[in-house]
Amino acid sequence: MTPQAASGGCFQKISSGQQFSVAIKSDGTLWSWGANAFGQLGYPTTDNINVPKQIGTANNWKSVSCGVAHTLAIKTDGTLWAWGNNFYGYLGDGTTVAKNTPVQIGTATDWASVCAGSTHSFAIKTNGTLWGWGYNLYGQLGDGTATNRNVPTQIGTATNWQSMGAGNSHSFGIKTTGTLFAWGVMTKVS
Repeated sequence: MTPQAASGGCFQKISSGQQFSVAIKSDGTLWSWGANAFGQLGYPTTDNINVPKQIGTANNWKSVSCGVAHTLAIKTDGTLWAWGNNFYGYLGDGTTVAKNTPVQIGTATDWASVCAGSTHSFAIKTNGTLWGWGYNLYGQLGDGTATNRNVPTQIGTATNWQSMGAGNSHSFGIKTTGTLFAWGVMTKVS
């Protein structure tokens, strides 16, 4: 039998990073647990937490995505938030400094979805545009360069992005036409 991680409420969405997890309950509250060396749990400490603990008091969280040691989330008001490790700027706040509590990224209120890769990040706006930031040595941001970005940067001009997936040094995207795109570098598994 699989053990139950937490009781006392309905969890609706969850994402896991490297040795940590973040979840949203049906009441819109945000919870996390696990490893926390870089503040990826969103608490004002870097202590590890072994049971789900609420992050702040906000009850309007909509979606969440975890990278190796950073977390991205969107609130129901369309604002974008990030916390955790930020070595290559993958939080998107214009710095490379880790944050151990959620910080709002920019002032836009039209973010629709987020996707955290290992050390890079993506978000799609309600107008279907794709934005990326973070580590880009292998072209995993898809902007035609190998330049790291520490703020959300629009990727191309298309306005029909539907969903994203991101790995260690590669990325995938699906457009509303059902077409699949890939970029970056995938290492050979032998």
